[in-house]
Formats: sequence, C-alpha cells, structure tokens
Amino acid sequence: MKNLFILLLLLPLLATAQYKIDKNKILTGSLIALSGSATGFNETLMHHYYKFKAKFPNANDQWFNPQISWVNKYKDGNCEEGDKFPMSSSLLSFATDQYHLNAMVRDVSLVAALSFKIGGKKQKFMYYVYDLLYYSACYSLGFYLTYGSFH
Repeated sequence: MKNLFILLLLLPLLATAQYKIDKNKILTGSLIALSGSATGFNETLMHHYYKFKAKFPNANDQWFNPQISWVNKYKDGNCEEGDKFPMSSSLLSFATDQYHLNAMVRDVSLVAALSFKIGGKKQKFMYYVYDLLYYSACYSLGFYLTYGSFH
C-alpha cells in the first residue's frame, strides 16, 4: 500500500517530459530523505524502543532510550543542578543523546536542502507542485525506510 502511495505521488513526474530530476534535485532530495530518516529513527526510539532494542540488544540505553537519556543534559542527571556542560540543555543538546542528535540531523538536513534550492530559476507553477510531490516522496521514503525497518 505504501509503495502504491509513493508511486501515485511520483506519477505526475513520469508523465511530464519537461520536468527533470537534475543533480540539484538529487542532492536536495537526498538531504530531505535523510531528514525523514532521522524523524523515523526518533519515532522508533520514542514510541517503539523495545523494537529498536530487539534489533540492537547491546545498544546503550543511557544514550538511545529517550525515556532515560533526556537526563544526560544535566549535571549528575538532575535538572535542578543545571547543565552538564555549557549549553548542554540548549544549543549543544545534540551531544547528549541519540534523540537530540537525530533532531539536529533532521533540522540541519532540511535547512541545507532549502539553502541549495533557494536561488533557482523561476518555474511554471506546475513544476512547484511536482517539486512538492517529489520532496514529499523523498521525505516519506527516508522515514519509511528507517521506521519501517523496525516493524
């Protein structure tokens, strides 16, 4: 069913001879797929940690399990004592656990994809619709390849 949905999303791209998937679209699409993958990984960690643990039984719970890893940001694991190191509960939280590292990868890859996309030539309106479908499919593909691998 998921494959059919993705195929239906990509159908307009296949039907239009002038719409091209060039190097820029491959680069930005890959970054957006990475963003979807990071989101899928976070969803697995947050809502299906037992499935992650079944595939990776030796994974360090203190790093991977969001139910307990959130305290890694704080001195002695106690939020009352403040940050474990400067900015560990804000700008540098990605260095404290997998959940926040995935969130940083998601955000940076989306911003990078946007940065590469900005400044392109003006297109016909329909090409923006095709871009929306293409990038939605890239994000969904990244998400389902990661999230789906645990189900």
